Amino acid sequence: MIRIYLIALLVLLQFQLFAQGLTVTGTVRDASDKLGIPGVTVLEKGTSNGVTTDFDGKFNLKVSKANAELMFSFIGYETQFIPVKGQKIINVQLKSADQKLNEVVVLGYGSVKSREAVVGSVEQVKSDELLKHSNAQSVDQMLEGQVAGVYLESDDGDPTSPVKVRIRGNNSIPEIGTNFSASSEPLYILDGVPLIDALNPNVNTGTETVINPLALINPEDIESVSILKDASAAAIYGANAANGVVIITTKKGKQGKTRVSFSQKMLLNTPINKIDYLNTEQYVELATEFYRNSGYPENDIPDLVGPSDVYTNWRDLTLQNSVSHQSNLTISGGGDKSTFRLSLGYKDNETTTKGNDYESTTSRLSLDSELAKGVRLSYSGGITSFKTDKYSAYATYAYQPNIPVYDENGDYTQMETYANPLAALEQNENYTKKFYSNNSLELNVKISKNFSTRTMFGLDYTNTKNYTFYSKENGLGRKKGGVIKESRRENMNWIANTQLEYNGSYKKHSLGATAGVQLRHDNTNSTSVSEDNLVTEKLKIPGQSKEDEDSTVKGYESENAMRSYYGRLNYDFNKKYFMSINYRADATSYFGGDQQVENFASIGGSWIISKENFWAENDIINFVKLKASYGKLGNAKVGSYSARGLYSYNTSSNYNGKLVAQPFAAPNEELGWQKSFKFNTGLTIKFLKKFNLDVEYYNNKTKDGIMSLNVVPETGWDQISVNTADLTNYGLEFTLKANGIKLGEVKWNSNLNVGFNKNRLDKLNIYADRLISGTAGLIVGESTSLIMGNRYAGVNPDNGNPQWYKKDGTITDIYSDISGDLSEKVKIGKSNPDFSGGFSNNFSYKGFNLAFMISFEYGADRMLPYAARDMENIKTFHLYNKSINLVDRWQKPGDITDIPRLDQSISFNAYSDRFLFDQTNVSLKSISLSYAFPKHICQALKLNKASLSANVSNIYTWYKDPGKSNRNGLAEYRYTFPQSRIFAFQLSLGI
Repeated sequence: MIRIYLIALLVLLQFQLFAQGLTVTGTVRDASDKLGIPGVTVLEKGTSNGVTTDFDGKFNLKVSKANAELMFSFIGYETQFIPVKGQKIINVQLKSADQKLNEVVVLGYGSVKSREAVVGSVEQVKSDELLKHSNAQSVDQMLEGQVAGVYLESDDGDPTSPVKVRIRGNNSIPEIGTNFSASSEPLYILDGVPLIDALNPNVNTGTETVINPLALINPEDIESVSILKDASAAAIYGANAANGVVIITTKKGKQGKTRVSFSQKMLLNTPINKIDYLNTEQYVELATEFYRNSGYPENDIPDLVGPSDVYTNWRDLTLQNSVSHQSNLTISGGGDKSTFRLSLGYKDNETTTKGNDYESTTSRLSLDSELAKGVRLSYSGGITSFKTDKYSAYATYAYQPNIPVYDENGDYTQMETYANPLAALEQNENYTKKFYSNNSLELNVKISKNFSTRTMFGLDYTNTKNYTFYSKENGLGRKKGGVIKESRRENMNWIANTQLEYNGSYKKHSLGATAGVQLRHDNTNSTSVSEDNLVTEKLKIPGQSKEDEDSTVKGYESENAMRSYYGRLNYDFNKKYFMSINYRADATSYFGGDQQVENFASIGGSWIISKENFWAENDIINFVKLKASYGKLGNAKVGSYSARGLYSYNTSSNYNGKLVAQPFAAPNEELGWQKSFKFNTGLTIKFLKKFNLDVEYYNNKTKDGIMSLNVVPETGWDQISVNTADLTNYGLEFTLKANGIKLGEVKWNSNLNVGFNKNRLDKLNIYADRLISGTAGLIVGESTSLIMGNRYAGVNPDNGNPQWYKKDGTITDIYSDISGDLSEKVKIGKSNPDFSGGFSNNFSYKGFNLAFMISFEYGADRMLPYAARDMENIKTFHLYNKSINLVDRWQKPGDITDIPRLDQSISFNAYSDRFLFDQTNVSLKSISLSYAFPKHICQALKLNKASLSANVSNIYTWYKDPGKSNRNGLAEYRYTFPQSRIFAFQLSLGI
């Protein structure tokens, strides 16, 4: 009887032990080097109870029951599940996973795949790589040097302006003068919602300041960016996917206890590559020479030149060392059925160019909840309030150095040509405000084991106000009695799609299928008013003009819609052979008649050769995959009514005293889709277990390229949009990545990528064999990025006149010999590089992390911005100061120089290769150093994590063609907005 009681007591004690739980301790180590791994998540399966390992890989976790199961997970390692079974000590060794091949890649429309199973050309960049290497304000700028075949170029260098992003070359005809073409920008998707194309040349923005829409998204909220480059990856997007697709996925909440993180960043900005102008001594000397050579009376010259005892450095007065701040707060967490993430961000960015500061407040909410078994509802949405002051970049204006800031009365000195910049900064106003919201709501229903549905509704909304006030106290406002300009613009785009999905497998066969329908509607409306001759400046709102003729009001509205049917079929056999087929039918209001509907499709396949039986396993080559794809995509970024015919109403269009419609763009019912046929093939090799090499060849042919052409005035129209050209882009891409290489206790990751691109115009159906406007040109058989102009032959040493080569090779110093005949313009360069790429490296040692990024490009030419060319325009010496380069001017017979004689009669040719530079460069973009505090220090401070980081960006750029020493060259002239070097310091805390 006693034995029975003892047994019962033991059973009861064991039951109590399991019921009360216990504390489990242990160490998590790397299976290869046996070193402790910090930051490993140790989670009790089925609960939110978990911890992370400390600096030495140790953990201490109290589980709810002794028969619990623990999950050990860490990025780059295989996840392990270990039952506790009453053990108080559990030591674990995690095996390194093939991070590259097993990483999940976002492909759009809810599809995610392991990289091993991806058939198309897709590159994904994680948030830590974006933030580590750049202090840029938008995610597109952060992509520079990160992905092979992705080339970025900024026209003006303004941090808030859109940058041109080219994925595998220029897939549309470039703008030629006033002739518009289809946009060359990729399609941007934010959490399933398409974004506005800010650089679409056909969108009527009037005088509105264009702000990069991606600058309205907080980079801290971004989880990853997927770039879809070939037809197999992008064809399911059909319309507007011809230029590639950029899918931006934001961060979501994760299961576990509620976490709060906060980061504070301070940025110190200092101007670099500053343009050097003539100082007063130099200006007086050269101006005197200019007036004398120009034949002005000698007695008048001193008054024309101005004082020699006044020196105002206008550049330094309008530049500054600046300080900016960025703050971010995040709260996230969740249980088994629901997760959430809420983020708040604030930026107060002071630029090095006075009057161009900007600030933004962002918020983003992510919710995911299981409403019932198999039914999940997800929401992701954000709101941004953005304001930027947009004064001119006065530091790049050539103000005469012997004009004082203030006159003898203490008032701002009035200038004849420009406004006194300090007066303008104090008395004028020029700003842009934006309210932006992007939202998506998604419902996923699991119908059965193999079938599910996904329904999504998205909204992208922007409200913009541009405001300009020119005081009557200075500049343009002084001439016009005060000026007020205000424009308001509203963009609202919504999208809705629903799809049925199937995923199943049988033995070695796996099949996935998707079929869906999508509706999209875009609406834009804007109004603007411009008023002169103001009644008062105390009330700075429209309605202050004295007369009706001093006021101009304009309006614009566009609306378009698209209906799409799409499908995708994915198949693999034995995880060795993969096939992907995509189809999409789009109908859009952009086009007319029978051209509204177009079908797009792609097919692709891949073969993992290293899984074949004939492949002998070895330690040198560990993985080999061959892939190929072909497909057709479209581009309809041509403006809402390009096929319908456009009319304009304004006060100058009247007949017999009545307002009438004035024809502008002729209708063309035959205007159809611009189509792109893309072929891609590639080879992926993993070798020495640590290196991954991707090599891809592509050939993209654009058919029926869209362009607006001028028509003869007798038709009553100005332009007509037509399908007029074919072009080809082809090239090679190489990406070599090193992952987790160990140099003692140091771990090294590296990414070297390079993309080669060739571009060719195949056909041009216009009234001539070539089209030229300014420095842009189209010639069949040549690159579509041609720079056209005249060859500069230097200065005639006998008389100081500029000289140019004629087309036949002879030299002339008579400008009219080359200026009046377009046939005299020849190819002087091209703006697309032969190749470009990046080289990034990351070294980690215990809690320290050191990273740097280098970008490079070769073979691109740069025609200087017109403002830079004008700084060496001798004809306007009497109006502005000039570049320091003019000290090298011709002065006497026999002088050898490229700067002509200072004489008002000297002809100025802004379209010669005198102002063309080879843009080949290597740029050290950034260096960053961070330190993550050990776990025991964080615990002592009641923190979950803490880190400090420092970053320097835009460090140094080496140019192959920098220009002359101690003179302005490409670095100084390249951008109209002065450039900055940024020192950033950040503190990040988490609880």
